[in-house]
Formats: sequence, structure tokens, C-alpha cells
Amino acid sequence: MNLRALSNFLSVAEAGSLNGAADVVHIAQPALTRQIALLEEEFGTKLFVRHHRGVTLTQAGAQLREHAERIVAEVSKTRAAMSNALETPTGSVSLGLPTAMRYVLSSAVIAAYHKAFPNVQIRAHEAFAHVIEDMLESRQLDIAILFGGSPRLDSFDVRPLVTENVYLVGPASSGLDVNTPVSIKYLAEVPIILISRRNQLRLAAEQAMAACGRQFAPFLEVEGQPLTHDLVMKGVGYTITPYCAVQTEIESGLLSGAPIRGLTISWALGVNRVRAHAPAVRELIKLIQQAVDDRVANGSWQAIKVPNSTRKPAKRGARPVRSRKSRNARS
Repeated sequence: MNLRALSNFLSVAEAGSLNGAADVVHIAQPALTRQIALLEEEFGTKLFVRHHRGVTLTQAGAQLREHAERIVAEVSKTRAAMSNALETPTGSVSLGLPTAMRYVLSSAVIAAYHKAFPNVQIRAHEAFAHVIEDMLESRQLDIAILFGGSPRLDSFDVRPLVTENVYLVGPASSGLDVNTPVSIKYLAEVPIILISRRNQLRLAAEQAMAACGRQFAPFLEVEGQPLTHDLVMKGVGYTITPYCAVQTEIESGLLSGAPIRGLTISWALGVNRVRAHAPAVRELIKLIQQAVDDRVANGSWQAIKVPNSTRKPAKRGARPVRSRKSRNARS
């Protein structure tokens, strides 16, 4: 017995004729007759009484009709529910966000997604990019924003998002200027608060410094962005970071910063390949990509959407003017 045979049985019962039902279900009458015969063989009883006007249900046939109608109706409801599920996100989605994205993207994306799809449970994880990468690789996450140089692994796809400058960031009194880049060599002249050696931004900076015969001044290693920023504000040291992580503090004058000449970082969207086509995941991918495009276009994120495009000048914050001596020191 199969669902099609039950459905065709109901058509015969409704039409009262094998010929009439065959026209309705668009199959040949002999094939329909064979389906009914197989059902009768399976149940071990006659389902119809044949006569010159057509067919009439037997008592067993009437009982089967009652059950078959419920079965076909439930299957139809299930198909409708599954069809809706393909269009309307439900269930849950897990998202990994670097701490650097906190002000420029993270909260806005989560709020917008929750408003658009309130029936989806969101599990958001905020950490340094290398931690987020580990979580995605172990399939704890469906989607994550990663450094663009993250290794391509079989378990997830990587889609480029943006490129932005890496900044040297100091206290407001340091006089760093967003429109006056500093050299890689200058990083060896100030006390740097470092993050984990597994972090690709630190590795990139160390490699660039090694290429010019320099290295970071030994100082302090901190695994926490808020704490690092607090220490920098208090004048304890400097740090290096993507601009998005400090854009708000620089524009408000709480910190000062300058792009490091020749040092950029790319961001990418990592997606768990197994979950990529789930509606909840698919819609979150679209929302993130649109949010990034919008912020780059309106200048609220000073990043480069297309690698060869021209970056708009960053806004100046309220920072002290440097002396001529300090300008010469950073060349």
C-alpha cells in the first residue's frame, strides 16, 4: 500500500466509477483497476462491488475510506507545513561575532534579525576571531565572522566581506591622528598590549615588523578587548586593532589612533556547509551581507567593500594636536 494508491482509491469511491476516477487522476483505467486489485489483495477483502453503473463501496471499503481520508489529510497538512518551513525561518541559528564588531555591526544585526524572525532562537557568541574560528570549525556555530585569512576547511564556506585598515591605538593624549599613518617600525617604539599569538592580526603585525628587523617591545598580553581598551585609555600602553573595534572611541575622543602604513585586515563570513541552506541560516547570511554593504556605503564603517576601491577619509575625533617632534618620531 502506498499513499498514491490510497488517494486513487478515494477518487474511485468519490466518482463511483473506475472510468470516471481514471479521468480525474489522469491515469489509464487498467492501471487504476490494477491498483484497486492490489489494495483488495493486501487487505484480503473486496473494497468495491462492481455493477453496470460503476462501483459501490463494500462495508470494508467504507471503513477504509474513513481511515484513508484521515491519512491523506494528515499527509497534506504535513506537506503544507514543510513547504512553509522552506520559506519561513523557524528553529534556531548560532552566530559567532568577533569582539571587534560590537559597535559597528553585532548588536544591530541581532536586533534586526530578531525583529524580522521572532520565532527563530538566536544563540550569539562573542569572542576574539581565533576563538570564533575554532567554534565554527567544531560545528558549534552556523555562521561566523572571521579574519579573511582563515584557513579554508572542508566543513565551512568562506565568503569575503570587507577590508579595513589596522590601527595603532593609544590614549587620547598620545596625539595619534587618523589622517597620519604610522610606520610598522614605530610599533617597536611604544609599549604594546598584545593578544594571543593565535590571533591572525597579531601574527600579521609580527611578520611585518620582522620583515623590517623589528619586534614588539615586551610588555603585556591581555585576552579581552574591553580590558585592553580600558588600559589604553588609562595610558598604560598602546594596542593594535582593526578600525571598527575603536571607531566609536576615536570619534568621541576617548582614544586616539592612526592607521599602520601598509597593514590591513580582511573580514569574511564563514558558514557551516551542512546548515547553509536552512531558512534561518540563509536569512541571517543575507541580513549580515546587507548590513555590511549599507554601513560601508553610508560611511558608518570605514572599510573597503571592494579590494580595489578608494577608501573614504576617516572622520577626525577630538584629539590633542601633536607636536612637530612627535610627528617626526612616527615616520
